[in-house]
Amino acid sequence: MQERGQRGYQVRFGWGAAGAARIAADAHLLVWVDVLPAAAAATATAPAPGSDGTRAPLALLPDGPEVVLGHLGNVTAVAERVLRLQADRGDRCVVAVVAAGHLDEPVGGGTADDAGEFPDVPAVPEFAVEDLLAAGAVVDALVTSGVDHTSPEAAAACAAWTGLRQAATHLVTASESAGALDVDRVHAALAVGPELVTLRPSTERA
Repeated sequence: MQERGQRGYQVRFGWGAAGAARIAADAHLLVWVDVLPAAAAATATAPAPGSDGTRAPLALLPDGPEVVLGHLGNVTAVAERVLRLQADRGDRCVVAVVAAGHLDEPVGGGTADDAGEFPDVPAVPEFAVEDLLAAGAVVDALVTSGVDHTSPEAAAACAAWTGLRQAATHLVTASESAGALDVDRVHAALAVGPELVTLRPSTERA
């Protein structure tokens, strides 16, 4: 039986740390897509906070790829980063687009989370419409820039974005995740600028 992992594709899509472990082991760039901060983590100190308070469980992500934060506001910057990496490499850049999804509490939780540590087994995230749409927007930006060898999973996320983009703001603000947050936090997350935030540089050896 063939191993899962979308290895035959340049642009891949998965959910959470477990999905990242499956699709990003040989990737050059991992885009961690997290649009809204988890309600339980709204005031927590994150080991790797983004400019909107989101966080990635870096200890659970595979070594090697550069990790950047993706959201609805910076998809152009993500695509530009991929093009720069391809120019630097003189070869294609494999991209793993990973939707954070919804967790009832920060990854790790309790004492482990307070210590900035994470469990050996990653929590499985629930579906989060805001992260699906933003992941699809990232894939769409890559396709528009010419990076279009997408897996079926990435293509499906892209189709969700292109089909619903006109209603994206409404869908995010009306989502289950947004309902658990103060409206000001939701608006602040959606207003995050176009800059690319690097959560971890590449750990590949030269």
